[in-house]
Amino acid sequence: MTLKLDASFAQPFLSKSNTAILEQQAEAALKTVIDRTGEGSDFLGWTDLPVNYDREEFDRILSASERIKKMADILVVIGIGGSYLGARAAIEFVKSPLYNNLKKDTPDIYFAGNNISPTALSE
Repeated sequence: MTLKLDASFAQPFLSKSNTAILEQQAEAALKTVIDRTGEGSDFLGWTDLPVNYDREEFDRILSASERIKKMADILVVIGIGGSYLGARAAIEFVKSPLYNNLKKDTPDIYFAGNNISPTALSE
């Protein structure tokens, strides 16, 4: 996949020397990710997706989703911070932040854990 940035509208605010420096830094960062040489490189498995993934785990996830669709009207994702944010980000990326307002044949999805208020949780 090729990514192209059209910075033509930003040009009046950018000097050529600053742009060149930023371009070099971006290229170095990309090389670090591709070569997996940077700190935290053991967390870069996502760079191989969707080619390299655990197909058995993916099948288990699909199976679980089918069971949930058949038996539930509502799915509650419970967690704090990253424990629910990943699921929320994926759902809102693929569907919509207003997913529960859409007419559909799948359960509504609610997130618990981003607020510890007992009133918010009971509502």
